Amino acid sequence: MTTENSERPVPAHLTRDHLASGRVDIVGYCEQRLAEAKAVDAAVHAFASLDERVIRLQAERLQAMGATGALLPAMYGVPVAIKDIIDTTDFPTACGSPIHQGRYAEADATVVRRLRAAGAVIFGKTVTTEFATLHPGPTRNPHNLEHTPGGSSSGSAAAVAAGVVPLAVGTQTNGSMLRPASFCGVYGYKPTLGLLPRTGVFPQSPSLDQIGVFARCIEDLAWAVEPMSGDDGHDSASLGLAPKPLLSVCCSEPLVTPRLCFVKTPWWSQVDEEARVAYDGFIERMQGLVTVVDMPAIALQTPQWITTVNEAELAFALQREFRQHAEALSPGLRQRVERGTAIPVLDYLNAKSRMPEVARAFDAHFAEFDAILCPAALGAAPKGLASTGNPIMQTVWSFSGLPAVSLPLLTLSSGMPLGVQAVARRHDDARLLRTARWLVREYAERGRA
Repeated sequence: MTTENSERPVPAHLTRDHLASGRVDIVGYCEQRLAEAKAVDAAVHAFASLDERVIRLQAERLQAMGATGALLPAMYGVPVAIKDIIDTTDFPTACGSPIHQGRYAEADATVVRRLRAAGAVIFGKTVTTEFATLHPGPTRNPHNLEHTPGGSSSGSAAAVAAGVVPLAVGTQTNGSMLRPASFCGVYGYKPTLGLLPRTGVFPQSPSLDQIGVFARCIEDLAWAVEPMSGDDGHDSASLGLAPKPLLSVCCSEPLVTPRLCFVKTPWWSQVDEEARVAYDGFIERMQGLVTVVDMPAIALQTPQWITTVNEAELAFALQREFRQHAEALSPGLRQRVERGTAIPVLDYLNAKSRMPEVARAFDAHFAEFDAILCPAALGAAPKGLASTGNPIMQTVWSFSGLPAVSLPLLTLSSGMPLGVQAVARRHDDARLLRTARWLVREYAERGRA
């Protein structure tokens, strides 16, 4: 079964213009989105919390603002779904665990507060895996309900893929944004570590956690992230970072033709055969613009280092839950906490110190190329809901904190989508989105030629 809309959804930034013009009634629009959410969620299970009263109240307040003739905010009336590890005052934040079922935060997370200030409608909380780790929730892939949507940002990717909302916020610690984006056939963007402050987000692994956005077009990624970006005075990773003007750069034309390289990565042999053929076909279509190169040798060690950092910090983050409610944690998560508790401090510090080293290892690539391309996943979304898939194709970029975007360019014989991942130098987010936008258009034009 598929719940994907047959008509191409209106981009979020254009939806805002329709709502702000008065041509579309904001309360009626949100009612329509609620009806769609109910119909879709009976099968997809993308939402952990969807309070109709809260959504209607937000829409009514915004509509009243519009009636005054006041200057309307940038995201006026646009629905945005929020992953259920990100605090909201009007929806519960359970982190995908019975331990926190029904918990309401005392304050919105910074990104939620900034979305509200920009006029967005916070459209419920989306399903996350348990504490944004590996144990899956009930969400299904909208392209085929027998397949996983990926994780841990399962519900956020599925809600956008199903056309319920034009935008959703997720997080990535290893592959939790861009793998679901690939599996669900939507655009996913993980900014440079720190561009979006994580205050009010469950700190699964503070050295690695990054916030990102799902959308149906690249312009919407830039448009949504821009008002959320910049130092909030609380997250040390965002210290001193100014808000980034992403949209104007993203929508501009490159003055010179971008130069791109494709790395098949050391894990190419693990990629499904049909996916390898699809990626080789992508490279062939982009002949003359894409050069195949190797990853630096240090990349091979990142899976071990990211596991060490993640599990040590996860054990700290869940110490209270483990001490008080260990029986309510999944067996796999209990084992990860136990392993994390036993990691020697020197091993943890050594692994963490490698993060900037891995980022610098790609300086030679970025001196020659505007972006690095690589697979976004080992293949299409696996059948079954017991696993959310392997995050290995995001591991290097998550560990190094580099900005990355998944582009839904490929479709396999099963009809399931497959993404191409693009990566840039730290803080080169705007140019990455511009290059990605150009690449999507160029790839389509070459396919029509």
